[in-house]
Amino acid sequence: MLTVLFCLSQRAIADVRRDLAAIADPVQKRDTTTYVPYCMDSSYFSCDVPSDWSLSREEEKDKEYRIFEIFLSAPESDKVSVEIRVSYYAADNEDFVDYSDFIERNSTNILGETQNAREKYEPVMQTLLGKRTAFELVRERMEYLHPETKSDESAELKEKLFVLPAIDGFYVLHYAAPQSLFAKYLPVFDHISRSFTGRL
Repeated sequence: MLTVLFCLSQRAIADVRRDLAAIADPVQKRDTTTYVPYCMDSSYFSCDVPSDWSLSREEEKDKEYRIFEIFLSAPESDKVSVEIRVSYYAADNEDFVDYSDFIERNSTNILGETQNAREKYEPVMQTLLGKRTAFELVRERMEYLHPETKSDESAELKEKLFVLPAIDGFYVLHYAAPQSLFAKYLPVFDHISRSFTGRL
């Protein structure tokens, strides 16, 4: 019951934020996608999700690795799929020490480079998501379509991430799409980001 009440209160706050954003930017491109509310187990977070996208979870891995997340896939793709991931990394998660560790390891490649022939990482920007401090990461890369073969066929992929610190862990909102579809589905990611609420 408490989880339901928490989600309802968070949804109400998200609705107000979304309406205020629309008033502040009346000329923004209208997103005609239909959304439904989603609330993660234990009220770790809530957000709107597009009703015509597929939603999946790996609950056993969530509990094992202490990373609670949902995967959203668009009904359209271009060689690689359009995906949005909303994740809560508990303080005792198996992958990252904290949000700074996540940012450090995702703002350059494994060699510490920010740009080469196949990758480009933009500088990390501090911003606000709602009233919460967030860090924005944007990167572009060429992804091999058949890594198990000798084929060099690749697809241009662009990604945008928001990393939000929390007292007990951190959150990541991650959007990845082919360059050809990135702008088309960015309003969906923006909507999910504006509707997102999580623990402080």
